Amino acid sequence: MAWGGKISPRQRTLLSHKSRQLPSRAPPPPENPLGIPKAVMKTLSQEGLSADPVRFNARLQELLAAYKTNGG
Repeated sequence: MAWGGKISPRQRTLLSHKSRQLPSRAPPPPENPLGIPKAVMKTLSQEGLSADPVRFNARLQELLAAYKTNGG
């Protein structure tokens, strides 16, 4: 007689097979090399310059230049 909550050897085998059949997670997508890097956009959003497009674009160009010189 089986005890409550205890799995049988057959159930253990089925779970083992099922765990091997699960799809693995896909790696995160690479950063777009032609677009603005995520680190630069994160810095811009933290500075809160979105109200003034001229200052926003100027700061964006500064950050992009610094990102490229640092080997980003």
